[in-house]
Amino acid sequence: MFFLFLLGFITLAVTVSQLYSFTRMCRYVEDALRKPEPTYLPKLAVILPCKGLDPGFSENMRKLLEQDYRLDGKAQFEVVFAVATSDDPAYPALLKVCEDTPSVPSRVVVAGINPQRAQKLNNQLEALKQLSPDVEAIAFVDSDVIARPDFLRYLVGGLAETDTGATTGYRFYIPYRGDAASMIRSVWNRLSAWEMASPKYCFAWGGAMAIKKEIFEKAKVAQHWDRSADDDLSLTTAVKDLGLKVRFIPHCLVASHGDGDWAEVLEWTNRQLILTKVYYPQLWVRAIVRACIMATWLIAVLVTAALSIASPDPIFKWSLLTGLSVLLVEIFFLMKGQKLWQLVLPPDRAADLEASSLRFMMALPLAHLALPWMTLYSVCTNRIQWRGVTYELRSPSEIVVIA
Repeated sequence: MFFLFLLGFITLAVTVSQLYSFTRMCRYVEDALRKPEPTYLPKLAVILPCKGLDPGFSENMRKLLEQDYRLDGKAQFEVVFAVATSDDPAYPALLKVCEDTPSVPSRVVVAGINPQRAQKLNNQLEALKQLSPDVEAIAFVDSDVIARPDFLRYLVGGLAETDTGATTGYRFYIPYRGDAASMIRSVWNRLSAWEMASPKYCFAWGGAMAIKKEIFEKAKVAQHWDRSADDDLSLTTAVKDLGLKVRFIPHCLVASHGDGDWAEVLEWTNRQLILTKVYYPQLWVRAIVRACIMATWLIAVLVTAALSIASPDPIFKWSLLTGLSVLLVEIFFLMKGQKLWQLVLPPDRAADLEASSLRFMMALPLAHLALPWMTLYSVCTNRIQWRGVTYELRSPSEIVVIA
């Protein structure tokens, strides 16, 4: 009887939680899609730190410089690219892109190496020194996120809201190969995506985030970054400390190539969780509580499965069926979520997502076996790997480069 009540309670809690999260996100996206295209176009500086050449690198850079962020045909933005050294393969490619698009002010900064902070942050801080004095807003983007010509217009337009300190897009991993590791990363990423509609837990994503220059300075974001390994979550906490919101912009949801082997996915998941643990502990605690509940569910299901085989008492079979009904609930909301995300993804990526529906359903049992323990592992360590460098995060303002 204990297992029946325990699994029944977890099933009910999961159902109510997912219903609430889905309804909230659905309303949020539908409201955003009904709004007209933003007209707020402050003078903008786009900062893009680079390391190496990602697939489609030069094409993405051209898309950035061709953004529809213009008044009377004149660009209202400048772009500052930043690399660690001139030996970086991205450096000559960026010089060529800047040369080919003279209509948009752009330049390439060589930031050098600083062992006291993550290289991405070092690049961004050096780029910040190169901004034009009339810049009113700053956008930080990654090299693989420019997916639509009005991307910057929507990302920056949300800053017109007086209670908004920063705006953000978000990534959506599409597992083209469909192997187990890639599916697990995509499912994990979906769990955090639901938080983006929450006024309390929404966080900036470093691949696409924007902030007014005056708020950036008032929140002392550059000081937060000085000895840090993280840009987006530290910006999130700095902005929220001012009593302002981070606002998710559904139009800036970006489909990312989600394929990866187990080593890459485990390294990526661990990095996301450790960064959250150090720079946004409220959200990390939320993830840990969820992992503990699902670990309890998993253990209870395995125990009742064994007891239902060993004992003729039907109570164990009813307990097992009650526990497994969680998967049916999750499949239902998975399919509802597929339709929702297709509303904001580019048509070609929406079609890719549609094609992966069956694989996502098949991956859910594996996700329950793996994700709780992958999440709980973050309790044990503060070490991450990022672009081949190992960091130990001792506090939000102290990191050590291990190798």
